[in-house]
Amino acid sequence: MQVACGADASSPESAAVTGEGTPSKELAGGTASAGSAGPTPNAPVARETPGTASPPPAPTTSVPTTPPATPTPVPVDPNAGAGPKPTATCSISKNGAGFFTRTSTGTSYVAYVPPSYDGTAPMRLIVGLHGCGDDAMNFAAWGVNPYDARGTQEHIGISIGGADGRCWNASDDAKVLAAVDDISSCFWVHQKKVVIAGFSSGGELAYRVGLSQASRFAGILIEDSGLYTASSNPDALLANASWKLGIAHLTHTSDPVFPLAQVKADWVKTKAAGFPLSTSETPGAHDGTSDDWGGWLIPQSASWVAP
Repeated sequence: MQVACGADASSPESAAVTGEGTPSKELAGGTASAGSAGPTPNAPVARETPGTASPPPAPTTSVPTTPPATPTPVPVDPNAGAGPKPTATCSISKNGAGFFTRTSTGTSYVAYVPPSYDGTAPMRLIVGLHGCGDDAMNFAAWGVNPYDARGTQEHIGISIGGADGRCWNASDDAKVLAAVDDISSCFWVHQKKVVIAGFSSGGELAYRVGLSQASRFAGILIEDSGLYTASSNPDALLANASWKLGIAHLTHTSDPVFPLAQVKADWVKTKAAGFPLSTSETPGAHDGTSDDWGGWLIPQSASWVAP
């Protein structure tokens, strides 16, 4: 204990200081004044008592979370909807260019099957319809199986006969599906990837059959033709189609047979009806070319699949 005024810390008086007039002694933890007893040596010093402390929070344990299992992707069957592989044996005689002619229940047709077809997988089909004055063999060679693209061709191409040298009319409509059924009995044609295509008068027939029999086709390819001449009621053709199949239409800007203004009016109507339409305006008159088909029209249909 620290004592003021030089008191001997070892004397008894250093333990308790009393007596009137005794000088005040400053003790640790308090002040002793005259007439009062000083605090007991080594007594606890009064302090502010803190409030009751809250217990510390219980330690948390981190529980690892298991991420949801990633669903196993369902494999997509590339042959879904293709139809059965044919089992019939067909008699085929090809010419030097690989073309051959068959006769369906409706008419004859010219066909070309590319070397890439081996029968182990279905292949898409393009059904061609020539213009007035042309014939099935010629259109098969320059239209649906264009020479420059034939080496890498990935579709079977047929050109319908029965109207060689003339224009098509409504009585010819049934010939189209008859040819599709016949070629499908010989080769594995993907039934969800059948495209109908036509030039000029053949384009009118392609529009008419493609829309009225939409459930049989994945899309329609048209060159230098018009929907407005395909039927007496083209609006009904659009309205009654069973689904909105793809359409690609190439027209030549100076075509005197199917004027650009009327063709473009068809396009507006077709888009308004909800059909996915691709168009091309190419310089020229009423004169289709292999480049038109191999370079633009046929590639437009590469991904088309019917529902």
